[in-house]
Amino acid sequence: MSQTPSPHESKVCDAISDPTREYGKPMDVVRDSGLHADEKLRILESWKKDAELLSVAQDENMAGGERPQLQDVMLAIQELERISGPIN
Repeated sequence: MSQTPSPHESKVCDAISDPTREYGKPMDVVRDSGLHADEKLRILESWKKDAELLSVAQDENMAGGERPQLQDVMLAIQELERISGPIN
């Protein structure tokens, strides 16, 4: 029998699967006091992967007009590491 995830776990899973649905900007993840640093990093790493794929698509003229936000995500990860220290 599977256990139903808590609302917090559901929010984290949803944010990892589509960070832009839960947050307007990468720095909003860093500022979310309801998340642990490792959860924030997992969300930002997912956002980074999405931004990298979008950046490649734009390089190949296949983007749909979205902004890749890769630089914003990298700055948010740096800020998270600055305030939280190294995150495993």
